[in-house]
Amino acid sequence: MTEPVTLLEALTAAAMVSALTWAIGRWAGRGGCWVWCLAVGLGFYLGLAILGVRPRWPIREDQDRFLGLVLPGILAAEAVCRSLKTPSRLGAAARLVAATAVAPVLLHGSSYVVDHAGPGSAEWPSAWRWLIFGGLGLATACNWSGLVWIQTRSGSAVRVLVALATAALGAGLAVMLSGYASGGLTALPLAAAIVGASIAASFRAEAPDTAPGVGLIGLEGVLMMGAFFGRLRTAEAVVLFLAPLLAGIPEAYPLSRLGPRFRTVLGVGLTACAVAAATATTWRRFAADAVGL
Repeated sequence: MTEPVTLLEALTAAAMVSALTWAIGRWAGRGGCWVWCLAVGLGFYLGLAILGVRPRWPIREDQDRFLGLVLPGILAAEAVCRSLKTPSRLGAAARLVAATAVAPVLLHGSSYVVDHAGPGSAEWPSAWRWLIFGGLGLATACNWSGLVWIQTRSGSAVRVLVALATAALGAGLAVMLSGYASGGLTALPLAAAIVGASIAASFRAEAPDTAPGVGLIGLEGVLMMGAFFGRLRTAEAVVLFLAPLLAGIPEAYPLSRLGPRFRTVLGVGLTACAVAAATATTWRRFAADAVGL
């Protein structure tokens, strides 16, 4: 069990290192998205190191694949694609490929896809398996595109990012309450690193140079670990996954006529309400199970 003081130290370090890395990069005139990805990556992995969490080699389990393959992969992909300013169609295709790869990587070698008990013993038949992978990838790509649209439409450097950090925080707590403490714990330094870099980025309002895909793929990975390897229910996972999209509601008429700061607060507040509801539902189930022991 992680001590509260250690957890606080890890989250503080993740936020501060992320913010400092972003600020130094921008002060040095280095550009854009790769600095953002570096800042979030350094903050995240430093926070994990303080918590004593790291991917094990050789990679065998879902958490190791998440920390050692999925997150480094999306950090590198976002840094390259957005720094090269790829055309919108190419960027959408890249998002679809990246989003579709998450589920097969995390579930590799699991009973969902491997016949551990003999031929045909996998929980998902081959046809269903690829249908599920494709559906998860498409849903993630659509969510990703929606967040990019919200970020561009709002012109805010922090709204989508803070909404993602809020959802990641709630997802981490929900997964921890669903029987997968170490998996949920990984979301907390990620949320702190995103918040730290977002605060630093807000001083220059450089939303185009930030990468919502990092937070979204991190959120998806944590939720998948909780749903497939813990006891997180599908309903709560879906709410937490879609919650950041609520940050776009203030861009609809007549709310779009409000001031930009008020719209940002409203959007993040709507996301926080959905996250709080899903997390509270998970907490009530956890408390009921504890009483029944």
